[in-house]
Amino acid sequence: MAPNKASGWSADLFGPKLLTKPKTSGVPTASALGGKKLVALYFSASWCPPCRTFSPQLIEFYNACKDDLEVVFVSSDRDDNSFNEYFGKFPWLAMVPAYTSNESRARQGKLADMFKIQGIPTVIVLDGKTGKYITDNARTKVMQAGTNASKKALIQSWLDKEAVPIDQAVFTGAGGSGNLLGKVLKFFATRPIYLFGMLYFLKRFLRYLEELGKDEIEGQEL
Repeated sequence: MAPNKASGWSADLFGPKLLTKPKTSGVPTASALGGKKLVALYFSASWCPPCRTFSPQLIEFYNACKDDLEVVFVSSDRDDNSFNEYFGKFPWLAMVPAYTSNESRARQGKLADMFKIQGIPTVIVLDGKTGKYITDNARTKVMQAGTNASKKALIQSWLDKEAVPIDQAVFTGAGGSGNLLGKVLKFFATRPIYLFGMLYFLKRFLRYLEELGKDEIEGQEL
């Protein structure tokens, strides 16, 4: 599935259509991305706290650099309400979300495997003409680009970098929250019953410590 040809790579990767806003049927992928020098895949979800923190920074970056850059939201949301609410805040495109069909789920799963996605948010940057890989460290770089000048300089650094076929890329995993904290947050976000259980036992443990402290004080007084 790895795109290595100049024509048709975007439809191979994203499917025949991309969404321009919530509750629409989409537009042809090739025309939506036509003319863009860079295409960034934004793996994210509404239920992910680090994603919600990072998204405003990416929006600011995109608005400063959208002449050269297009972003495609790759959502891990699981229903229309969550997806539409989150995607509605973005000025860029989105893949048809995975929960809508088996075909979309399979396509997004292949993308995650292809780019070695271990956590979200992650931003992958590709050459807009060929679909070749440039970097998976874009999230960190975007966070560091505080001024318009530094944003433009970052775009130029990606344009100057030699892109490679995706199946030859070496992924660093530096762009996502693939660390322990990110995995813990994702685990509890998708399994809230475990969070309630953990809070219950934590409360009981704190109560035990409180009673233990009272016993020690009473023993000293005696």
